[in-house]
Amino acid sequence: MLIRNLNHKSSMAKTKLLVMIVTTVFSFTSMSNAFFLKGYSAIPWFILSALTYFVPYCFIIADLTTVYNDKAGGIYSWLKDSTSQRLAFVTTLMWYSSYFIWMISLCMKTWIPLSIILFGDDFTKNNRVFGNIPMVMVIALLSIFLIILISLLKLGGFKKILDLSFISGRFMLLLMGIVGIGAIISLIVNHGQLVESFQFNDLFKSQGKLQSSAENFSFFIFGITAFGGLDTVACLVNETGVLKKKFSKYVLISGAIIICLYIFGIFLWGASIDLKEMVNGNSLHLGNIMYGLIGQLSLNLGELLNLSKGASNLLFQIFIRLTAVTIFTSYISLLSIISTGPLLAVTESLKETRLKKYLKWESKKKLPIIPIIIQGFLLSIFILGISCFQNSIGSFYNQLTMMTNISRAIPYLLLALSYPSFKKIYPRNSLLPFCDNRRNQLLLSFSVSITVVISIFFSIYEKVSIEDYYSAATLIIGPIIFAIIGLILFDLAKGRGKVLYQ
Repeated sequence: MLIRNLNHKSSMAKTKLLVMIVTTVFSFTSMSNAFFLKGYSAIPWFILSALTYFVPYCFIIADLTTVYNDKAGGIYSWLKDSTSQRLAFVTTLMWYSSYFIWMISLCMKTWIPLSIILFGDDFTKNNRVFGNIPMVMVIALLSIFLIILISLLKLGGFKKILDLSFISGRFMLLLMGIVGIGAIISLIVNHGQLVESFQFNDLFKSQGKLQSSAENFSFFIFGITAFGGLDTVACLVNETGVLKKKFSKYVLISGAIIICLYIFGIFLWGASIDLKEMVNGNSLHLGNIMYGLIGQLSLNLGELLNLSKGASNLLFQIFIRLTAVTIFTSYISLLSIISTGPLLAVTESLKETRLKKYLKWESKKKLPIIPIIIQGFLLSIFILGISCFQNSIGSFYNQLTMMTNISRAIPYLLLALSYPSFKKIYPRNSLLPFCDNRRNQLLLSFSVSITVVISIFFSIYEKVSIEDYYSAATLIIGPIIFAIIGLILFDLAKGRGKVLYQ
């Protein structure tokens, strides 16, 4: 479907697919945050996270997408064969719920970079705008408009989503290029010396905000999170036309690129930015550090190149607004992907039910119309509710966000645990002979599973250590509640009333 009209441009299609996978997982913001939190010592943690979680997970996903490259169900299809329909349904619902909550957050955050693009500052923090209109209502209406646009875009087919990802990827590469040029200029002027000096033992001693052992473990969780999102794009494998047969290869290539980008990006920041100066600044935090680093880079370049004050200010505005454009396009691209892959998985899980007659209505590009409309409606209702009733619904949304933090990790754990069972059903993969060895299968499964379990444990321990028992309880209760809801819905489907399943 996707590449049918692009056969004469197969190399461009391959590039777009690689860019989509890379930009879905790699986050320039996460890379910048890592430098701010740990400096060069973030690199070993990224490598550890990659070796124990991301690389094995890439192999598992690559193997699954090779076998299920014609199925739209994603995580539902992957789990149904190797576990049970019940577990697959509950897991898919839990997985989708976590992304649904994230979609709400992304929709409402999108207007911060747009404000910076248009006005050079974040006006969304103002209480009112245009005289006496509450800013929160303006954000809500804009977010609903964005949901409608993205829904229409999805109905236009997967190629539109791919094009959006490609545009976002270009801006991200442009921003990386600017940081790279800034690093080269700094190295030349400083006679090869990094602005943030580097010695080998700096890899094992934090130069950033995080210093204690407990904080190091929390950064391990951060490192795993930085490699998230591969499952959402893998759910769309059946949409990639002729490229789906080699989708596994693009997953592995993208994985290698992502790891290199994180490591290389930290060195680029170190070549041009004095981290100690940034850490000691009182106004910088994880919400604005990316703008802070880019702004400081522009000021450093202005000083190194002996630019006038006016030229330095102009360079600062260009860098800041380009950063905002990159974040804005990445938000739009990410929204289009995470609102499609998980939704298609849920839709697939309902195709064997009495609701299947409502799923027959599809766009010209074979995307389900009713689920897309329902998702857009529910997102709009949540956003309006949060905006109009911040004390009640806003508090409820915050609790849901906390509840989904671990719920998002559990599907990864179940996928990893079920992988050996999957290989008993499909023991051979000519594209990935490494995965045909039973010992390797168990190693991949164990590595991802134990890493996810450790990250879940320390997520809870982090709250307990600061005596925030309510948040710790919410983290634990969240997945249980979502699982119970999923089981109830499934039992209704399979019970005596046979409400859903035939």
